[in-house]
Amino acid sequence: MNLIVKSSTLLKWCGINLCWLLTFGLHAQTMEVTGADVPPYSPEILIRDVFLGSGVDVLDIQYEGVNAAVGYFNNGNDAVGIDRGIILTTGVAEKVTGTGRDGAQDNNDLNQMFRNEVDLEITAGGAPLRNVAKYTIRFIPTSDTLQFRYVFASEEYPEFVCSEFNDVFGFFISGPGFNGPYENGGENIALVPETILPVTINNVNNGQIGVWGDISNCTAPLGTLQYANLFNDNQDSQVQPVFDGYTNVFTAQAIVQPCQEYVIKLAIADVTDEGYDSGVFLEAKSFGTSQLFVEAKTASSDGAIAEGCAEGLITFSLARPLNEDFEVNYNVFGTATNGTDYDFLPGMLTIPAGQTSASILITPLEDFTPESLETIFIEIQKDICKKDTVLVYLKDNELQIPDILDTVICPGTEVTLDGELPVQLEGPKSFTNNTPLPVVPAMTAIRSDIVVSGVYPYVLRSGMIESVCLNIQHNNPEDLDIYLIAPNGKFIPLST
Repeated sequence: MNLIVKSSTLLKWCGINLCWLLTFGLHAQTMEVTGADVPPYSPEILIRDVFLGSGVDVLDIQYEGVNAAVGYFNNGNDAVGIDRGIILTTGVAEKVTGTGRDGAQDNNDLNQMFRNEVDLEITAGGAPLRNVAKYTIRFIPTSDTLQFRYVFASEEYPEFVCSEFNDVFGFFISGPGFNGPYENGGENIALVPETILPVTINNVNNGQIGVWGDISNCTAPLGTLQYANLFNDNQDSQVQPVFDGYTNVFTAQAIVQPCQEYVIKLAIADVTDEGYDSGVFLEAKSFGTSQLFVEAKTASSDGAIAEGCAEGLITFSLARPLNEDFEVNYNVFGTATNGTDYDFLPGMLTIPAGQTSASILITPLEDFTPESLETIFIEIQKDICKKDTVLVYLKDNELQIPDILDTVICPGTEVTLDGELPVQLEGPKSFTNNTPLPVVPAMTAIRSDIVVSGVYPYVLRSGMIESVCLNIQHNNPEDLDIYLIAPNGKFIPLST
């Protein structure tokens, strides 16, 4: 595990302390964007660690475009209606947080990518494309409905509504069950809600012809002025993002065949010229299908329960509520005996209609017999493609039985009980690297390795890393981008 820090000015890194008991949190008021040209972000990591949700197995991720055209955004609720996710632009991702048209104009100088994209060319009616940014994702869904949420925004609004400068984007999916007009029989699922119209400037707008527009470009099948209710005017506003207009939050959805291989392209481009950029905001963790989750929680930090002590909680949950009861069947096995070492678990429960979760208790039973560490496995069929298993350890009760003196207590007599047990509790685990690390030259990323050992479980869940303590000598700490990175590349942004 390591910390990575990048600074725009000189910084001396004096120490790091990783604590495991106190909650760590950051709050900000305005949308922040970090481009994929800034470590540890990359276009592939943005898909894998930010956009990807549950119920899909991603086989391959390919990105075409400049890295600066994509980025990670957070605190976006007030700006676009989505709290966090990734942004795909025809300009520079980090510059979408300004106000007024000049910010987007600045983008034009830094993303001069001229690429052909056959499906966008079809969507644009054959008009030339500029500054294409495109993801191609090969994946296997584990349920029958793929969906994710997004917002389209552009600097072409409102002046170029109904013009030839009709910036385009699309989500083109191909695979079993699709036979559309796009590459490999693909279909575009970036559609105006309850229509078959692609989401473009000439289809979703303020309902008025722009000063550079012509009604012919907003007449079927080229466009329409009928969906102003789905549009948000942001011109001359001090509200982020920099784009002069953006859509409501839309949901892209496709009916797929579970366990089959599909390809989806997420692509955007300027049309005709490279001026006035556009972007699409994709909600974090929203790319996926429905799936059953299982999670174990115990009172101890090591994930174990002890005989005669507090119960363990196993929670089964769905991504969204259903209209009917959902029956969950699970298999219980391990070295601990069901019904003998803990209260009997029947192997089934119901998630009621309209709810998203249901839980069972694992109640450990005291047998007063010294035993080695025992295991309890809970196995479920997450979806029709694969199973999942959680593990709970069962330990002997290590508390000593206190010596109690016999005494006679008469009815109505008050007696004060006072005693203590010699309980040895393990202190909080902390890991430190005190090597001073100067950032020279400025804008250079540095890494500070932290050796972590003896931590269970091996995959840390939310809330388990509770504090990261840093000793920094810097005139402007807000200039720092700081991330905690696991050996597998997963990371937590600590400060950006």
